[in-house]
Amino acid sequence: MEKTKGVTFLGADDALNLGVFEIEHESENDPRVTLSRESFRAVSAFGFKRGLCAFKSKTSPNWRLSLVTMESKIDSQKGRIIKEYSNPRRLSFFMGNAAKVATPTRFLDKKIADFDDLLSRFSIEVVNKQFYNDIARKFTQLVGGDRTIGSESIHADAALRLPSVISHEVHQQFGVRLIGRLVFCWFLKKKGLIPEEILNSGDVEKQYYHHVVEPLFFQVLNKPAKDRSESYQKAPWRQIPFLNGGLFEAKNSDYYLFDEGTELSKHINTVVVPDEWLKGFIEILETYNFTIDENNTIDIDLSIDPEMLGRIFENLLAELNPETGETARKETGSFYTPRQIVDYMVSTSIKLYLKEKAKLDDTLLDKLLDYNEPENPLDDAQTDNVIDALHNLKILDPACGSGAFPMGILQHVLLVLSKIDPKSEKWLD
Repeated sequence: MEKTKGVTFLGADDALNLGVFEIEHESENDPRVTLSRESFRAVSAFGFKRGLCAFKSKTSPNWRLSLVTMESKIDSQKGRIIKEYSNPRRLSFFMGNAAKVATPTRFLDKKIADFDDLLSRFSIEVVNKQFYNDIARKFTQLVGGDRTIGSESIHADAALRLPSVISHEVHQQFGVRLIGRLVFCWFLKKKGLIPEEILNSGDVEKQYYHHVVEPLFFQVLNKPAKDRSESYQKAPWRQIPFLNGGLFEAKNSDYYLFDEGTELSKHINTVVVPDEWLKGFIEILETYNFTIDENNTIDIDLSIDPEMLGRIFENLLAELNPETGETARKETGSFYTPRQIVDYMVSTSIKLYLKEKAKLDDTLLDKLLDYNEPENPLDDAQTDNVIDALHNLKILDPACGSGAFPMGILQHVLLVLSKIDPKSEKWLD
């Protein structure tokens, strides 16, 4: 195996038909798809189609607790089970010194009833729903209104104060932007681009929104380093990069006017985002594991990934404005596309492109874009044709929201290149 250095069989649960394994691999940075693929082979080699696996590396105290599942492949003509497998998945909780363990503790603490119960404890949909419900509660507390989550009924007066008497819809739009920007910043923090001392609940002090959040959004992330005022060219701000995507560009409805004398907003006394609300919101973020790697169809981290940004925007924008009977989502065309549909559309698009440009047949294309096929199915000439085609590939997403389609394309391109040119030797030529 490429990255797996050892597999230890720890035991089995006959009632669940489940093997338990410890899998040791090289590095915490080993490709997740490769580790998943190798774990499917390892679990299957011991005669199991289900495995509870602890993945640990030699170089890190962090590890993953994964539920590995697959199905037996059946010969459709002879009606018999063959040794291959289909529909494999690895569902993982991130564990170890750097992990937030509130979520795995909540889901794994109690005794399980059967395998379906165990599988439900490793559900990304449940984790995402729980996270969204936590965010939705804070949204309601910020903008005011009523919300029902399960059997819980929530009523809140708006904690947010804006400069004049404005409609509830404007409060909602302000709240959606603020929450979206904060969650995006949390991913930047995960990448090490925003220092811990800027964004953590322990440092929330008086008028935190005006002294930290607004400068972070509008004076730092929205400006090249050379254009920032002197205060924001120093530590801890100077390591934060300029992002030119427009997300942090101040809009009129942000009520932000920079005062060169104070280097704060002129609306410091008329825009109120309470410190208590911000502290509580950041505390929610601190209880979840975030990953900057988007999940794919076979390897799913039970952490909050960048796809959640799209879900937050769509679901909060979808809330009905009682004054107009419309939703901001409908007005702006903001609709989240489920991952399975994104994956299908992306895979189909690349197949059609490579079929035309590289002259490959459907069988080769299916193998090339199958996460379970580790080998290069192409000869040298076909490999060169695919590399040339991908080198000239241009992607246009005219309705790019959270970037699910471009990221999906990137994942599939990397999948292909990892098979046909794993060391980038041909690509660099």
